[in-house]
Amino acid sequence: MSKFHNERGMTLLEVLAVTVIVTLVSIILMSILTNGKTSSDKQMKSSVQLSDATYILKVVTKDTRKSTKIITKDLDDCTEYILSNNQNNQKYNYNFCRNNQTVERDNEIIAVNVLDFKIKDKRSHIIIDITMPNNKPFSSTIYFRGGS
Repeated sequence: MSKFHNERGMTLLEVLAVTVIVTLVSIILMSILTNGKTSSDKQMKSSVQLSDATYILKVVTKDTRKSTKIITKDLDDCTEYILSNNQNNQKYNYNFCRNNQTVERDNEIIAVNVLDFKIKDKRSHIIIDITMPNNKPFSSTIYFRGGS
């Protein structure tokens, strides 16, 4: 029992050493967590942009394959693309507005944060170009085959 009565406690130097070690470990952990969060946010943003571009290409490709004619109208800050099918009088209106960076299909927004959107009719094929905020271009070419 006499062993326990002789202990005096921790010295100030020991308390300072523990405090410094805990502070350094905390700083390192916070740095790792912050870098991980930043990386995760970048990857999430890139994934969302890829998903948006893929969706736009899918929808426009589907509508283009149903269409027989594409009309392009350049307005002040918007470009309108009218995809029409003369056989069944079906029309799809696409609007790309540069000022708010949106792509609309029949007055419904299908994508935001789009820097550039173009549908080019080259007679034998159609090219759809999309540029997202990371300046990564996405493109799809649709070729038409002859036949009955």
